[in-house]
Amino acid sequence: MSELSEPALSRALLIGAHSFADPGLEPLPAVSRNLTRLAELLGDPSVWGLAPDHVRMLPEPDRDQALEEVARLADEAEDTLLVYYAGHGFVHELSNELYLGLPRTNPRLLYSALRYQDIRELLLAPQARARRKVVILDCCWSGLALHGAMSSSGLGGMSDISGTFVLTATSETRTALAPPGERYTAFTGELIGALEKGIPQAPPLLTMMTLYQHLYGSLTAKGMPKPQQRNGNTAGAIALARNRYRPPEPPPPPPEGTSTKDEPADDAPAENAAGTAGSSAVRGRRRRLSRRTVVVVSTVLVAALGMLPLMLDSVFGEGARGGSSDGGGSGNSGNSGDTKNKLTVGIGVSVPLSGDLAELGKGIKNSAELAVEKANKDDFVPGVTFKVQALDDKAQPATGQVNATKFVADSDVVGVVGPFNASVANPMQEVFVQAHLPQVSPANSAPELTLGADWLDGPRSRPYDTYFRTVVNDMAQGPAAAGYLHEWDGRRRAFVIDDKQVYGHSLAETFKTAFREEGGRIVGESQVDDDQRAFTEEVKQARAADADVVYFGGSYEGGAALSKQLHAADPGIRVAGGDVLCSSDYISEAGSGAVGDICTVGGVVAERLDSAKPFITDYEKAGYSTPYGPYGGYAYDATWALIRAFKEGVHITGGELPPTARGDLRKAVQAVAFDGVMGRVGFDRYGDAITRRVQVYQVRGGRWSGV
Repeated sequence: MSELSEPALSRALLIGAHSFADPGLEPLPAVSRNLTRLAELLGDPSVWGLAPDHVRMLPEPDRDQALEEVARLADEAEDTLLVYYAGHGFVHELSNELYLGLPRTNPRLLYSALRYQDIRELLLAPQARARRKVVILDCCWSGLALHGAMSSSGLGGMSDISGTFVLTATSETRTALAPPGERYTAFTGELIGALEKGIPQAPPLLTMMTLYQHLYGSLTAKGMPKPQQRNGNTAGAIALARNRYRPPEPPPPPPEGTSTKDEPADDAPAENAAGTAGSSAVRGRRRRLSRRTVVVVSTVLVAALGMLPLMLDSVFGEGARGGSSDGGGSGNSGNSGDTKNKLTVGIGVSVPLSGDLAELGKGIKNSAELAVEKANKDDFVPGVTFKVQALDDKAQPATGQVNATKFVADSDVVGVVGPFNASVANPMQEVFVQAHLPQVSPANSAPELTLGADWLDGPRSRPYDTYFRTVVNDMAQGPAAAGYLHEWDGRRRAFVIDDKQVYGHSLAETFKTAFREEGGRIVGESQVDDDQRAFTEEVKQARAADADVVYFGGSYEGGAALSKQLHAADPGIRVAGGDVLCSSDYISEAGSGAVGDICTVGGVVAERLDSAKPFITDYEKAGYSTPYGPYGGYAYDATWALIRAFKEGVHITGGELPPTARGDLRKAVQAVAFDGVMGRVGFDRYGDAITRRVQVYQVRGGRWSGV
């Protein structure tokens, strides 16, 4: 019987080459997307669950760097080592050996490429501690790797290389395919699909042989090159992934007016996904945003919620989407009726219920109440009645900390939904972490809440094991903009400006990396002061570099000034930036030249998802006076994460909460996984949402519109 390779003792090395100095070698932009998505899936707890530092990506390495990493990880891994390569493959004319292309490879001088034999020797060396090895090659002529010491004929009885499985995209005489316009290469695309969606009628664990058989059948049926494999002894039983496939369960009869249809799976093939219209601009999480900005933007963006945006879907570990489950769909609102002899369990909610952000805060509170009402009505946890205890934090850090102290003092409260503002989350966590009280935010996006203060340039370290969020963090915004600008807007040359602040600098850095991976060029960079409003020099530099887009990491005031000055000089250059640009003030201050400018916002419009339709229907039936807003669906899922985790992780004896209830719930929240109204709900090792979606917006007709 197969068992999953132990994630803590295993490693994965993903090598890819998508751009090449030699003009005769075609760029392979799909390769960079192969690596990114595979890394996400291998790190997803519902697939393999490798820690981030156990998955090494080498998107554009040189020969020595690649071999050093193979040697290092072969020694570091004690259970299983996976080595994956995607790029151009070459055959040596004399030796008939396989060579793997690198960015500076000259096809006429193959010593500039990576010789597969060198990788093989490192994996088979006595000092390699990994007891099981898997090699996956997605390149032309990759079947040549099946010859020699790691082929079936070469294995013989050599025990030192038992447990080696080699999977190749093609035979030794065929070329691999990277169809133009496709998101991934043909072979890796099928592999990613198997990991994302699972394989029907396959066992709970996907062995390498199971994966090979699935890939062979699906690729052959599509007329693609047939994959090949060789394995030594029992290597075919190596399992690197859980089978995500779940047969659809017959749904209960839906209430009149509701829909149980699955969320559409034909999202646009681009790097990142959809969200609410400019919703991040109303979050108030950027402490430098003015009161006027928040008020004006909220009115503009609530109107935009009804749009049907094109989704750029890069779900880092999303898994199966849509549909409803015990905690994912919603039924009619209402209480369970008789609550006598039931244990009352409190779920705190801390959001702004007064002031400029009250409408958004009330939408979060109402959505949490709706989840609790359904759980009680369905008797989801027998013997337990859940109750929402909502407090107004006024979007103020000090008030939030007072609320946290009140929640901790109330022994009935086992978990908290909120807050709305990232600036409020930190002081609350200083209280919660001491009490082991879990908190799930439906709105915070600041990366430092989960990855630590040095997340951008230093080691990432989770500061609070009690903090989780159901919405994507800001790290996804740069890649979303890069994917849209390169693939959909045809931009190839980017000039990047940031204001030296953590938010702006982090957006710029993630954008640069992603834009290069898409195949674009960074033609220039500049750092400015955060209060700079004159961009004469930057405009001159961007034009001299023949940039067709300027990415700005900074405030909307700076972005608007840049847009106005840039478009006065050259209307053809696009301006793009993060969520703080998604403001009506940006449009009015930038002027008519802002048409076509781009911003990105974390999240997804609930109306876009079939899986959210029951929630929307129930919210309307409940008769709330305020809309659920851009974060209602995420608050509903956050509340269900606490409820489901309570059912799975907290054991009640004698009708009382155990003294370890909060700590038990925290552990269960970390492990929770279900299909929610906004997508797959679960958390990575840092507490970040595994479903990560970003919406791209563009200035059209005097407002921000989803693209």
